[in-house]
Amino acid sequence: MIRSMTGFGKGEVRARFGFFVAEIKTVNHKFLEITFKLPNSLAMFDDKVKTLVKNRIKRGKIYLNLIHETAEGGTGSIFIDENLARGYSSGLKRLRKKLNIKDPIRLADIVSFPGVINYKLAGKGTAKMWPFVKEVIEEALKKLVKDREKEGNALFKDLIRRINKVHRIVSNIKNRAASNVQNYKKKLQDRIKELSGGYPIDRGRLEVEVALFAKNSDITEELTRLNNHIHNFTGTIRKDREVGKKLDFIAQELHREINTIGAKSSGFNVSSGVIEIKTEIEKIREQLKNIE
Repeated sequence: MIRSMTGFGKGEVRARFGFFVAEIKTVNHKFLEITFKLPNSLAMFDDKVKTLVKNRIKRGKIYLNLIHETAEGGTGSIFIDENLARGYSSGLKRLRKKLNIKDPIRLADIVSFPGVINYKLAGKGTAKMWPFVKEVIEEALKKLVKDREKEGNALFKDLIRRINKVHRIVSNIKNRAASNVQNYKKKLQDRIKELSGGYPIDRGRLEVEVALFAKNSDITEELTRLNNHIHNFTGTIRKDREVGKKLDFIAQELHREINTIGAKSSGFNVSSGVIEIKTEIEKIREQLKNIE
């Protein structure tokens, strides 16, 4: 079943190395883009974390925040980044001067910024934390995927309803198109009679004009391709994998074919159907921006 690109998942794991929390939020994006924030104590797992996420999510903009609260008595030490603290201090002083703020800059303000104070585990202990980091991220990913599937199910129902409506209108257009040639022939015949003042009509010339009109307005091929695209769309949307890009391509092809039909057809009974289909395709394409 299709999945939405928006969702949220959170995982929590408590272990001897501390308390791990992973929060993952995803939003719409044309490609896959991952932005994550890891504490210094877990920075060595940067590539592994990225691989974990890529294995489960194929499309969307991903924000991952991993929090690590160390356990009491953990083997490690406190690390203070003095250069980073000086940078924050200088920046705050410039901002205070620029905004003409009188309040003093306190030590608590500086150490509250990320990266100033970090807990560094002993080297061997750090490597042993990976199973817990993996567990908490996988838990968050599992909940995220479930959330995306839930919204994807709602999108699926809406898209199926719209593509079925397009299919019904295409069938109506097919029925209406057959009568357009006869309507054109009758109107042309009446017009010639009106202009000729009752003189006999040149049947040969009339048939040539009608045949030319029928050739130029024939939409049989376009209707066949439209039905093929509709069948492809409904088949693709039911597949259990990332289909957003393919569905978007099919929707583009649907739009192209209905534009050709609109250009060929002059009768109101067909043109009104073309307008209805264009409206539905635009809504479909807008919804597909949310599909993974």
